[in-house]
Amino acid sequence: MTDWASFERDRPEMAAVLRAQLGWIPIAYLATTRRDGAPRVHPVCPILAADGRMYVAVPATSPKRHDLRGDGRYALHALPGKRDDEFYATGRAILHNDALSRAAAGAAAGHTIHDSDLLFELALETAMTAYWENRGQPGTYAVRTFWRAAR
Repeated sequence: MTDWASFERDRPEMAAVLRAQLGWIPIAYLATTRRDGAPRVHPVCPILAADGRMYVAVPATSPKRHDLRGDGRYALHALPGKRDDEFYATGRAILHNDALSRAAAGAAAGHTIHDSDLLFELALETAMTAYWENRGQPGTYAVRTFWRAAR
């Protein structure tokens, strides 16, 4: 697992895909695992903070707080970009409710983070980007790039 800053240093072209997508539409889908093992999907607004971490702020009433505090595994899929670019990542969520993390996330967020919200870092294990060649034509195909954190 690694933080956003390490991923961005290692694969800046892949990180740029997510930054561009969040600059256009700041929403992604976060898949988590419920206590009973069933999947659950939530819209979230990922926060790429100056402290080098990717966060999500979770309302205290959201069911995803239980998923992230318990199992912690996640998959994140950003909405397609202007060229149907895709960004996908997996990893584990880490609770960060200290003042420094909350300040970094709050400064970078495009929305309000309430005092009652839980703040989770999305540590990265894998990432994938894709774009489509020959979109809307016969022979359309995806060009994918993969990354895995060093073990």
